[in-house]
Amino acid sequence: MMDSFFLTAADGTNFVQGSYQPGLVFLSILVPVCLSLMALHTAHIALSTQSRSYRHVAIGMGGIALGGGIWAMHFIGMLAFTLPAPVIYDKALTLLSLLPGWAASWLALYILSRRALPRSLLAVSGLLMGAGIGLMHYTGMMAMITPLTMRYDPALFALSIGVAAGLATLALWIRFGLQQTRLNKRLCFVLSGIIMGVAIAGMHYTGMAAVRFLGESGLADHTIRVDAAYGALALSSLTITVGVLVAALNGLIHTRELYREMELSKSRLRAIVDTAVDAIITMDGHGTVQEFSPSAERLFGYAAAEVVGRNVNMLMPEPYHSEHDGYLRRYHATGEAHIIGTGREVIGLRKDGTQMPVRLAVGRVDLSGNDRLYVGMLTDISDRQALEASLRDAAQRAELAAAAKTRFLANMSHEIRTPMNSIIGFAELLQQTDLTKTQRNYLNTIGQSSRTLLRLINDILDTTKLEHGRMELESRDFSLKALAHQIESSLRLGAQSKALSLSTHYPDTMPEYFRGDTLRLLQILTNLVGNAIKFTETGGVELHFAYEHGTVHAQIRDTGIGMSPDQIRAIFDPFTQADASISRRFGGTGLGTTIARQLVQSMGGRIEVQSAPGQGSTFHIWLPLPPGKAPAQESAAEAPAALPPLRVLIADDIDLNLELLQLTLQAQGHQVTPARDGREAVEKFMAGAFDVVLMDVHMPDTDGLQATRLIRQHERQHDLRPTPIVALTASVMAHDREQASLAGMNGFAVKPLDAPRLFAEIARVTTGSPTAAAAAAETVAAGTTAPVRPDTAAPVPAIDWARGIKLWDGRERLAERILGFLDQAAAQYPLPSPDDPAADPGALHFSLHGLRGAAGNLALSALSRCAGDLEEHARAGRPQAAQARIPQLLALMDAARREARAAIASAAPQADASPPQAVPPGNLPDIMAALRAVLVRHELDDAALDAVCDGLSARGRHARSQALREAIDSFDFDRAGALLGAWLDEETPA
Repeated sequence: MMDSFFLTAADGTNFVQGSYQPGLVFLSILVPVCLSLMALHTAHIALSTQSRSYRHVAIGMGGIALGGGIWAMHFIGMLAFTLPAPVIYDKALTLLSLLPGWAASWLALYILSRRALPRSLLAVSGLLMGAGIGLMHYTGMMAMITPLTMRYDPALFALSIGVAAGLATLALWIRFGLQQTRLNKRLCFVLSGIIMGVAIAGMHYTGMAAVRFLGESGLADHTIRVDAAYGALALSSLTITVGVLVAALNGLIHTRELYREMELSKSRLRAIVDTAVDAIITMDGHGTVQEFSPSAERLFGYAAAEVVGRNVNMLMPEPYHSEHDGYLRRYHATGEAHIIGTGREVIGLRKDGTQMPVRLAVGRVDLSGNDRLYVGMLTDISDRQALEASLRDAAQRAELAAAAKTRFLANMSHEIRTPMNSIIGFAELLQQTDLTKTQRNYLNTIGQSSRTLLRLINDILDTTKLEHGRMELESRDFSLKALAHQIESSLRLGAQSKALSLSTHYPDTMPEYFRGDTLRLLQILTNLVGNAIKFTETGGVELHFAYEHGTVHAQIRDTGIGMSPDQIRAIFDPFTQADASISRRFGGTGLGTTIARQLVQSMGGRIEVQSAPGQGSTFHIWLPLPPGKAPAQESAAEAPAALPPLRVLIADDIDLNLELLQLTLQAQGHQVTPARDGREAVEKFMAGAFDVVLMDVHMPDTDGLQATRLIRQHERQHDLRPTPIVALTASVMAHDREQASLAGMNGFAVKPLDAPRLFAEIARVTTGSPTAAAAAAETVAAGTTAPVRPDTAAPVPAIDWARGIKLWDGRERLAERILGFLDQAAAQYPLPSPDDPAADPGALHFSLHGLRGAAGNLALSALSRCAGDLEEHARAGRPQAAQARIPQLLALMDAARREARAAIASAAPQADASPPQAVPPGNLPDIMAALRAVLVRHELDDAALDAVCDGLSARGRHARSQALREAIDSFDFDRAGALLGAWLDEETPA
């Protein structure tokens, strides 16, 4: 059977050759290209339409167009081919050859109309198109009736099918496979139509190249040739007509689809406008309302029919009503917009005449021609403005309350500090007189309670300033290592009194110098280490430092009572402690950790705590302190000189304060002139000559600020040199400092009276006065800190008796401890001779460090400061400078020895008159029980207390004696009773 279809060797090579008419060949290519474009566009319409029926109609029309194009191309191409033999076509087979092209085209387009179009479907569609084109072609060839015999070359036959399938697949891929690329869509469409038409024509002419005509050639029928030309044109016209009908139908479908989408979009837009919460109003370029939404009806009270067609300024009160049209004209002329494209708050006018605040946003839409449409969206902001007004009122009330709180704290600070000035000052003066042991205990209690109250006031003020962001932090270079050892030295006695260890760990590899607020950092660490000591009964406290990634990490570890998770969460809240019994057991206000956290946060750091009940606590502090440098060291010549006798004018409206200031200043050899108000101070200043003025700020009638202004005015009028004026006030607020400075004051001293700080402030402000400057110059020339004029100036005491008596609970005991220390100092802290060139700098530094700490604990303030200065010289690599001042250090030690011996000698007769009665060891438990019974009733038996403390000391239990006295002095009778109960249990035999 294949022999009758394909060419064999038996057929020979004597073939009949035909010829083509070029015009008809071109027409045969043009027709399938045009119809392919039509078919592919129809497939695109089918792909984009939402209607299922429209999709099927479009696919059918596309199949008819593309199938008709394949059929028309074939027969136009056959009409263009002329054989030297008569040719006619079988009508039935000719019509039947239409079906393969239509079927293949419809199936391919149906596949292509899917939403998802993978490459496999493109390949299948291309193969179907190629097969349809080939089947149509060879079916049409079978319809030829001619005396010649047709055979096909197998290779060219296969190539014709391949050309049809390959080019069809390429055309479909260009049209549908490149939709997601950046290529021009129109170019892809035209290119795909051309390739599809070429695929059809290419398959036809490749198939014609594959056919071989066998037989005897004859004469061509010229009549048929003429008819063929007209037939080709007629066939092309018919095919194009069908294509135009298909295009028209597709256009109708597309128009119907667009209309449907427009109606749907219009419905959506209407739904948006009708359901929008904000009012929507549209108007034309003349301000005429075109649309008035239901929300606008509810907002303004008008129905849409009442507003549409009228000027929008009917919704505006004056002056907006009159200015609106002019604004539109200016906008059209200049393009300068005030509302359009932005938004603003305006006033709207309701139908009932009431006005309302609205938020207006206007957008512009350019329509065809020069028409414009403006869309306005309005929101009623009455509630928001009312809320904003209430918030402003609340904020103003809060600011007024904060200001009232600040004024209240300032006033209370002044009112509380003023009487405390007298309490603390006179208590310190009284402690320097001869007292009985009981009287000294009472004075210790007064002093401790007063300073506790003062610390509470300072804590509350610090917390208030931190909460309002008014705490100003300094930034200066300092030694963190020295600060750490200072904390250890200042708190060691408190730890030793409870038999606790206190240690500081500062790595050698960690930088020593940083930059920050030394005072506040000292406050943070002292608070936390002090708390750790207070809440630890056994074990110890450790202070660890580390430097991690540019951040200082400090850890305070203790072995104290610990905290539960709930207590940890509340530990940084103000006035909060572990539980209600903590305050009764350990005392305190609960502000220390609050202030520590606020200070840490103000420095840009963070603080955390880790703890468990009964397992102690660890506080972690991370501070981003920048690196610093070593502060400039003061040489011996730069040591501060003692104050020479000065003429001092003091002004205070409280007699007790005046008396205390007089006693304190006169004790140092100064000449004091008192004044009881600002007016009297001004009069006495004008009548006399003074080196310095101490002026209370808050006084009746003429206060300290007004008096200072009058003094400064007097000095200017008479061309006098300004006299230093130091402000005295119980207020610590920054505003008061600023007011004092503006009034002309040079210094600032805070009540209650702190004599060392007051004298330091006087020394600072009097540096420029003639008397002080001369004294300082003479002191520097002498190379000593002793007064220049010992006949008139009060000598600087070697022992701070007031501080030492508080620490050691008695003048005689303090003197004994000082003598014991001085007797052992030469062996324990050896010092080289000033001119010894072979002195060991390390040993010198060690001895000076030990002397500094021990002297400070024994209230040898001058000796401790001198040793500290020398230690800094040794630490900075200047041991020769330290050695040069060793005679001064030894002189201070001799002065302390003389004062201590004198104190013991003055106490000896009193001791002989009333020798202490030792407590028999067997009677101590009975006395302890009796004292405990008295304490349970919240009463106190001083004799029993002294007997118990003496008995404990006689047994060598000095720590217990100290702890009992501390509890009694702080009026914590419950704690004292608990201590006695525990000790009695130990005394009771099992």
